[in-house]
Amino acid sequence: MADDPRDHPEAIVNGFLQHKSLEQTQGYLARGKRFAKLDAGQLNEDWINAVRGWLAHKDRTNERMMDDLAAELRLRGVEPPYAAVEQELADRSAQTKETERKKVLRAVAREIGEFMRENQRPLQ
Repeated sequence: MADDPRDHPEAIVNGFLQHKSLEQTQGYLARGKRFAKLDAGQLNEDWINAVRGWLAHKDRTNERMMDDLAAELRLRGVEPPYAAVEQELADRSAQTKETERKKVLRAVAREIGEFMRENQRPLQ
C-alpha cells in the first residue's frame, strides 16, 4: 500500500513551493524576460529594492516585479539574496496582526490543498 502523502508534510510543502516557483518562471518567460539583459549584481540590487517596495505597498505590480526578478535569477541558477532582506521580512511579520497572519495562512493552506488534489495519483 502506498504512503499517504499527508504523512510527509515537508515534502508536500516543498513540492508546492517548487510548483509556485515554476509558475512564476513560466509567467516571466511568457511576459518576455524583461530582465534578461541585467547583470547579476543589478538583478540582486533590483530584487532587494522590489522586496522593500512590496513590503511598503503590497500590490500586484510590486509583487510581479519581485517575482520576475527572482525568476530571472533562478533561470541563471542563482537564488535571490534572501539574507539581505531577512530582517525586514521578520520585522514585517512581527508587525502583522494575528488575524491577518491567520488569513494568509488559511489562503496558503487552501492553495496547498488544491495543489495536492491536482497532483494526487490514484492509489494502487
